[in-house]
Amino acid sequence: MFGLRNLGPSRLRNANCLAVAALAALVSTFTGGRVLAQETASEAKPAAPAEAVEATPAAPPEASEPKPAAPAEAAKTEPAPATPAAQPETPPAAPPAPAPAPTVEWKVQSKGGFLMTSGNSQTTNVVLGVNGSRKEGNNKLELEAGMAYGRSKNLVADVDNTTTPPTIVGVHRNTVVSTNNWATKGRYDRFLSENNVTYASTQWAADKIAGKTLFGGGQVGYSRQLRKDKWNLVVAELGYDFSYERYLQQAGKTSDPVTIHSARMLVGETLSLSRETGLTASVEALLNLNRETKANNASDGTVGVDAFHDTRINAKLGISTNLFKKLGLGLSFTLKYDQNPAPRPVPGGAPDGTTFPASYVPWAFADKVDTFTEVTLLYTFF
Repeated sequence: MFGLRNLGPSRLRNANCLAVAALAALVSTFTGGRVLAQETASEAKPAAPAEAVEATPAAPPEASEPKPAAPAEAAKTEPAPATPAAQPETPPAAPPAPAPAPTVEWKVQSKGGFLMTSGNSQTTNVVLGVNGSRKEGNNKLELEAGMAYGRSKNLVADVDNTTTPPTIVGVHRNTVVSTNNWATKGRYDRFLSENNVTYASTQWAADKIAGKTLFGGGQVGYSRQLRKDKWNLVVAELGYDFSYERYLQQAGKTSDPVTIHSARMLVGETLSLSRETGLTASVEALLNLNRETKANNASDGTVGVDAFHDTRINAKLGISTNLFKKLGLGLSFTLKYDQNPAPRPVPGGAPDGTTFPASYVPWAFADKVDTFTEVTLLYTFF
């Protein structure tokens, strides 16, 4: 190529030297002179004879020439990008702990009283009662039941009316039931908040001495705690009452059952006098909203009672104190008012078939006011 074969040995050697020098300068330009010493050493070596050069073909420039070094800026060692530190694996979050179950409050209490006399006065009286409640969260259930029974053996004279004056010829005792009533009640309270409650209740009872073989019904309404602190609990209630009354039948007279729809109002107070002693008081009013078409009117003996003419009021006052651990003493007073009482039962001891006069007489109806005074021992189970 380029006529190199026509040159003599000396000229060929000189040409080789010039080519090497030119190549070294070019490499030095790219490497900054780092390979200049190596090339200079190579130049100092004696060149091989021309025949040897011809016998051994030269290696391609890529193989005989060293690879050009990277520019100085590239030669600098650049810091390797930082590898993010391995983050510890976060364990999956534990499920939230279940909310603690609401506490359950139980209260169960019984009461009882007994009185028996013999000799000149022969009487027997029994009073029994039990009440309990269960409160869990916003729900409260109350149940109560009670009964009272009393009888007496009254002395009655056997009189001979043929003598003047009439002469007592003997005596005997006539048994008279003076108290015979029972009552049950169940109530459910739903607390909407600390002071606001809705309630539903049912109650059934009987009082044969008052002429009622069965009476009861249900109530629903709203209760509001007006005041609640360490010593006082004051509540007011407003709602609806449904009542059913069935009367003791008399000879020759029929008294139909009566249903009553009433508005209900109540105010109650629970007062803690000390840690051992408490006082309770309440007044409940029931105002009939409907005309009682089948009821006997106690005012004039006719049939039918207008709305708001059969008002009933129940008032209670009680005080209890702890005597020893779970044993306590209770004193209670109850007043019941009925504006239109039931027909009075025929008094005990009257001959069979006895009846009241057909014309109206006030004493043919039961008394409008009943009172109960009890002194009982109280036992609290828990």
